[in-house]
Amino acid sequence: MANNPKIIAVDVDGKASRIKAERLEIELGNGRRLLLAFPEKAWGDLEIEADADDDNAVPMLSLQPGACNLLTVRVDVHHDMSFVEPIDLPAGEHPPVLGLKVQKALDGEDRANAPKKNHIRRWAQAALRADAEVTVRLVGEAEGRALNRDYRGKDYATNVLTFAYAEGEDLPGLPEQVDDTPLAGDLVLCVPVVVREAAAQGKTLEAHFAHLVVHGMLHLQGYDHEQEGEASEMEALETAILRGLGYADPYA
Repeated sequence: MANNPKIIAVDVDGKASRIKAERLEIELGNGRRLLLAFPEKAWGDLEIEADADDDNAVPMLSLQPGACNLLTVRVDVHHDMSFVEPIDLPAGEHPPVLGLKVQKALDGEDRANAPKKNHIRRWAQAALRADAEVTVRLVGEAEGRALNRDYRGKDYATNVLTFAYAEGEDLPGLPEQVDDTPLAGDLVLCVPVVVREAAAQGKTLEAHFAHLVVHGMLHLQGYDHEQEGEASEMEALETAILRGLGYADPYA
């Protein structure tokens, strides 16, 4: 990309080398990883995200100001965390809780085009109306086609598939339904299909991914577009949610 920042990497001997990147992944050892995503334009936010190799671990960032121009970032990984029981608040006084897992069954260019977990969480949370446990699986063309064929009888890869546990459509190998969770399911996004659609429709890839995550989350919660009235209601809700996230009307 023409707007990639120029990054100077300096080794222990003080030797500098210049690289171009839009994202850095720094392996810290002990299952810890620090991800730095740079803004695509001359302005924007530097995104810092902690990650861990273990799906059951909770990576945490802590920031310690050292001086007016110095900030220390510490990455810890916590295992076997015990969560405090939620406070029993009256209905409507707390936002819905999203338990989110993201799986990337991708490599190469497809993996590079996949959205980041913190973006997926933001989009999914915006469309959430009740507590939920959701797995978002990002797949390539072959798996996307196989799932669409096996579960919908259509022999091609589609952009997003929604599997609601309440309907008995959970995917083999993904987390089983949690009895005390009111809402649970899987969203499957076929990355190469989303990339092609975004280009064909003149949309940014981020905006199209955001739309499809919101669309899939609404399906998970019972919204549909089979009937004309239902379709209008669902599209209006999607547009309102995306506008709140800062994206244009996906149906314009």
